Amino acid sequence: MNLYESQSYLDQYLLFHYGNSLEIDPFQIFPESFLNFSERSVTENLDISEGRQRALDLGCSVGRSCFELSRFCDEVVGIDYSNQFIGIAETIRTEGSVKFNSLQEGNQFNSYVAEVPEGSRPERISFEVGDALQLPERIGKFDVIHAANLLCRLSNPNHLLKKLPALMNEGGSLVITTPCTWIGEFTPMGNWPKGSTLDWISTNLSDKFVLQNNHDMPFIILEHARKFQVGVAQASVWIRNSK
Repeated sequence: MNLYESQSYLDQYLLFHYGNSLEIDPFQIFPESFLNFSERSVTENLDISEGRQRALDLGCSVGRSCFELSRFCDEVVGIDYSNQFIGIAETIRTEGSVKFNSLQEGNQFNSYVAEVPEGSRPERISFEVGDALQLPERIGKFDVIHAANLLCRLSNPNHLLKKLPALMNEGGSLVITTPCTWIGEFTPMGNWPKGSTLDWISTNLSDKFVLQNNHDMPFIILEHARKFQVGVAQASVWIRNSK
């Protein structure tokens, strides 16, 4: 079974994307810099004071980053491989909210609500099920591409990196974050980076992109009230050159 089509993953990712600090961290033990990753991956890596025309969110999951992008982009396309994730993202977009459960322990759950973030522009967003490795030609070009924690979940991430220049307008911004969790379940070992992930990304992108900055982005995913996944994503921001 695809874990990303399971109810438990759906609930975890809705909380990860839309939960408030007390819902995500009920014991209040993590600093603020570990929370709201799907919002921060946009606001910490892009100049949101500059209006952009088109944005693509690859591996958009349940959609929070798309709402953040809609604040300053005229059109946002969110694509994810999971039918379930896209379905719930579209429900949030069209209906304004959705209820979900968060496991506390055993068979005890808390009920929460994922809502369209205040100030976002849901009418600018479209969600669709798709494969990041087989994007349709009709999708066109973008001024922003956001790919958060996607690379190490692809069977052939190198293929995506090679395709990115053709998807991006000159001067556009590319945001990649990854926890560098390379496992054979998702990516055959032969397709893993041979050295550091950042060096491998640079090798693939440096001819068509200029590295603007890179930094670390901590995050937490709550599995139940007393168990967390704690990660530190490597974030890099790239500007499409004229080549």
